[in-house]
Amino acid sequence: MASRFLPAVIENALHQSRALLPVLVRGAGGARHVLTFCDNLRIAGIGALFLTGTSEPFLLRLQQSGRAFAHYLRGAANDDVRLSRSRPLLDAIGAGDFDGAALIARHARRAWAQGEEYEEDFLFIEFLIQHGVLEAPVSACEDLLTRYERALRGAEDLRFDVCRALLAADAESFNEALALYLSDRKERLEAQAETSPFPEEFLATEWSFSLEGLVLARLAERRGLETEEDYLHVPSLARARSRTPPGEDSWRVLG
Repeated sequence: MASRFLPAVIENALHQSRALLPVLVRGAGGARHVLTFCDNLRIAGIGALFLTGTSEPFLLRLQQSGRAFAHYLRGAANDDVRLSRSRPLLDAIGAGDFDGAALIARHARRAWAQGEEYEEDFLFIEFLIQHGVLEAPVSACEDLLTRYERALRGAEDLRFDVCRALLAADAESFNEALALYLSDRKERLEAQAETSPFPEEFLATEWSFSLEGLVLARLAERRGLETEEDYLHVPSLARARSRTPPGEDSWRVLG
């Protein structure tokens, strides 16, 4: 979508989040409400990144998404949101807000919801939490990857190769695996678009931006790996460090 449509995409996303804000502040919303709220903040943030060519508005929206989700989880039953669907956790990591990500990890459902989510999807997020956020012992992370590989039953999952390289602190393998994952993501989106049109807001934002790719690059940096400056759909601008310390209640003021 041409950049001239981005202001409308951003404003529509923020409008929907503002409409949900009083519900979440009152503690009256459910999982559907908070995930929609966070999805829209993510869309607004990516749109602002593309429109302005600056990172600060983007990082702020991701921070707000993560902190809103952390607030929600503190008051919700811990089985309310499946771990594999907890994309606001990725927002927090993507923004470099590891304190916010740790809050989410503390209150999130950390058990596989068998029959409701794929085990490999659960284990991917759990690995990011254990290795990237909580800095669990290597042995525990190795056990997770062993379980992850077993869950795949020989099927290909390019995320697994990225995680394995990340745990091994092998920069060359990590960069190769992440590049392959992102290239495959692009091809899968293009194939899906031929039969199932995507919403316009997705085409304007997440079509050309990989949140998972940003998260993996951010975690590699945190572990001291030498990363590429840019990856497909993960611009270096998105990996800047925020100049605004994340506030626990930052999500309450959307501007």
